Amino acid sequence: MGTAVAPKREGQPEEQLTKRVGTTKRVGTTKRMEETRDAYSTSGADGNYTVKLRNGESITIQGAITIKVLDHGELNLVTDTGRWYLFAPNAWKTAFPMQPEPGEADGG
Repeated sequence: MGTAVAPKREGQPEEQLTKRVGTTKRVGTTKRMEETRDAYSTSGADGNYTVKLRNGESITIQGAITIKVLDHGELNLVTDTGRWYLFAPNAWKTAFPMQPEPGEADGG
């Protein structure tokens, strides 16, 4: 937590204000993401995925933390930003991890 000094007004003493740095929302989101990752830990690998649709189009899902085919054939992906993607059984054809381009490495 940081502090900020309020501007001094004539005739008033200098006041110190406490300013909140960061938010609890981010902490809560991070905790939910970790809980989701733990709950779906056997559901595919983290990373970027390409989903090929039945009509031939491809969609890139970046930062997936889970990928799972549900009981009725739905494709379910959850990303590290908290987005959920659900594809109907007859809407998708394949889903696979994206491969790095030649000469590019991921992971530093």
